Amino acid sequence: MDFSDLTKLTGGYAEARAIQTGVSLGIFDALAAGSMDAAAVASSIHADSRATEILLNALAAIGLLRKDGKSFSLTEISETYLVKSSPRFLGGMILFDSALWDAWGRLEATVRSGKPAHSPDMFQTRPEETARFIFAMHSLVEARGDAEYLAENLDFSGVKELLDIGSGPGTYPVHFCRKHPGLRATLLDLPGTLKSTKRFITGSGVEDRIQLVSGNYRTDPFPQGFQMVFLSNVIHGENSQWNEQLMARLYDCLDRGGKIVIKDHILDDPLTHPPAGAVFALLMLLTTEQGRCYSFNEVREWLERAGFARVSQTPLPSPPFTSSLVIGDKA
Repeated sequence: MDFSDLTKLTGGYAEARAIQTGVSLGIFDALAAGSMDAAAVASSIHADSRATEILLNALAAIGLLRKDGKSFSLTEISETYLVKSSPRFLGGMILFDSALWDAWGRLEATVRSGKPAHSPDMFQTRPEETARFIFAMHSLVEARGDAEYLAENLDFSGVKELLDIGSGPGTYPVHFCRKHPGLRATLLDLPGTLKSTKRFITGSGVEDRIQLVSGNYRTDPFPQGFQMVFLSNVIHGENSQWNEQLMARLYDCLDRGGKIVIKDHILDDPLTHPPAGAVFALLMLLTTEQGRCYSFNEVREWLERAGFARVSQTPLPSPPFTSSLVIGDKA
């Protein structure tokens, strides 16, 4: 790292806020109709013309807009990921990140106190916050392609019934069921979350093979009779002791020969690599009671104590992915 790298990091919030504001104001949606000058964009989004032009210039400097004379237009990246009508729209995740701005501003206080800056309620207190969180999860997975990749590359041989714990929007099981016609999926999540999940499942073309089960994976019993259990981004929200207990409970709900698939930020033993996971752990510090990101050896120990065998780690291709799979078999 040199001085320029350091200053890019220390002031990186400026670019992030410019992009978040552009998405929130609808700048990229306005330009989806064609190139415009700053005054036309400002009129379209009901904003100040001078201020809008300064923001447009910044977005062009970042590389998310083109500027030709006084006219602005979309780039390939912004057209793909920043326009609401795009199937790869990342805006849900961008707006979720924006909503966490105040929490990140309290990081120093959290480090001093050890207490989260945001209520550790899995974004369940207010319906609008729940909906924003679930849309963010769907938006990120669809934009990056995680679910499509796993549907193609996970081994579903012998799997007829899948249990997805903490499924959120249900994006993964939708893609899994589309790719594998004989597969049925049970999604277990909190009742507030499932209100949002239904919107993503309805019209997916596989809703007849997806069952929604309202429950709290921390306290409620799990259904039985599955050949695969899938957990995406669950373990980083909990402490080590709780995760170890969860693995034992999931072992019991699997048939013999079944397997558990954990998708998460899996770190090395020093807990510093990959960097995306080490930095993501700060978000868990801000928003959970005792969550963090874990090493493969920590996860492996939980699984082996629960009875799982042949536990292995498979890092997903980077880029674009930033996480790994940990898979264990029920002998």
